[in-house]
Amino acid sequence: MSRRKVGTTKADLIDQVYRCHGGMTKNEAAQVVESIFATVKTTLVEGRSVRIKNFGTFEVTERPGRRGVNPSNGEEIFIHPHKGLSFRPARLLKDVVAHPNTRTRS
Repeated sequence: MSRRKVGTTKADLIDQVYRCHGGMTKNEAAQVVESIFATVKTTLVEGRSVRIKNFGTFEVTERPGRRGVNPSNGEEIFIHPHKGLSFRPARLLKDVVAHPNTRTRS
């Protein structure tokens, strides 16, 4: 069984904020990151989108009810309507991911 490569964690983001902003304690950096996440969550819960320039847009989407199949027994079931979350990357982010060695503005 292969191990999955771990991406960036919240702790990594806190460390990055701490390193980039002199004079800030690690606790203050954690508060900054937590505040950003709280704002994003609150905005999405209110049904509004979050657009971050040159990064992308987070949106809440309405998923309609539909018929599905229980994979364990093959029984047909109804999946109730629910909300989902989608992310649309900005063109700049797509370009950076597609061509990581090309210099682009951030």
